[in-house]
Amino acid sequence: MDDVTSLGGTLAELANYIQHGGGKIKDVVVLVNAGRNPALVPQPKNVQLLKRRFGDEIFNIFGIKPEALTANEAQYLVGFRSVDEIRNRLAAARQEIDRRLRSKGIARTLKGTPAGLHVVQGLSGAGTPVPVSLNKPHPHGA
Repeated sequence: MDDVTSLGGTLAELANYIQHGGGKIKDVVVLVNAGRNPALVPQPKNVQLLKRRFGDEIFNIFGIKPEALTANEAQYLVGFRSVDEIRNRLAAARQEIDRRLRSKGIARTLKGTPAGLHVVQGLSGAGTPVPVSLNKPHPHGA
């Protein structure tokens, strides 16, 4: 269950975690679907297009195989013409995240998954460093 989904990545990660632990997904409940596509599974034509256009680069950049993307994630990535466009967009997104976190007094390092960075230290209200560890192992090693 999720309150709001836009690209569906949180649901996909949770489903993957449950399935790798031997569980089965019976239902998915979302209160608000803010994505363009109501489906969770990507269209085969989008998966094939991503593989043809980008080869292994989707996996190299995000640690996710194209067939494991959600429908909205695949549809979004299909809009990019080159892998350099994806990398540039990702770099811009990381800079924006850094800017937002710094404005809240949170620092982060370049550790983590290829697509995500993890907060390793925050600041208390008084500006004192406070350890924050979100560097948990990825549930399926990707």
